Amino acid sequence: MLVTLIAGAALTGCKEEENQTVEYFSADPAARAEMLESCEVSDRAAEDANCVNADDAERAAQRDQDSEGFSNVFGEPSFD
Repeated sequence: MLVTLIAGAALTGCKEEENQTVEYFSADPAARAEMLESCEVSDRAAEDANCVNADDAERAAQRDQDSEGFSNVFGEPSFD
């Protein structure tokens, strides 16, 4: 009985984290940064949906930032 009680208490402490979408992490840079920070120390980050989605959102944000910087320096491309 004591073992069951301890196991139940341990499982109660392990809260399953809700999976968030790429769109969620794109819209909330603070949540994205927090998730990426925790993923850096996780052994299973490549298998965690939140780590993957936060990473995808980070890459999209970086791509948008790079594109904006390119446009600021060289102007919008002309395909005439």
